[in-house]
Amino acid sequence: MTDFTTVARPYANAVYELASQSDELDSWNDALSNLVNVVSDTQVSKLLSSPDMSKQQKSDLVLQVLADNLSEKQQNLVKLMAENGRLPLMADVLEQFEVTRAKAENKIEAEVVSAFELSAQQKDELANTLKNKLGCDITLTTTVDESLIGGVLIKAGDTIIDASMKSQLESLALSLGR
Repeated sequence: MTDFTTVARPYANAVYELASQSDELDSWNDALSNLVNVVSDTQVSKLLSSPDMSKQQKSDLVLQVLADNLSEKQQNLVKLMAENGRLPLMADVLEQFEVTRAKAENKIEAEVVSAFELSAQQKDELANTLKNKLGCDITLTTTVDESLIGGVLIKAGDTIIDASMKSQLESLALSLGR
């Protein structure tokens, strides 16, 4: 999937500002999640990408499904994104909204991919190390990818730490190939 972060960020920032001013962060997060579910539905997604549908029809389609669950401002977001042909980017808007919210709340979600399952102690130590390094509260999610051979790959916001054996071996292979 192509990274549409740059296009989605202004929408997410505007939504965050609006939501934080009216103390409706949770409501907006729920609305964006529901919108992602609708626009990513196979049949809806197919219709939204159809050149035969007008921007108004695309907006109406999404609102027809969710209008009762969306505030007027949330419906306006749908209309604006439809007008600009951006409805398929709703998942990116949600992701950027969550990133912006986490930064404002001094929280960050870190994804750790390791070659082997991490123990509870290793997770705690890693979370504490990241908290000290990044200066914010850490929510840690872990997955296992045996293709890493050993070590870990950590993604925390804009920070990526690749301490995997796979990466080191690939780097070594590149340097030997010169």
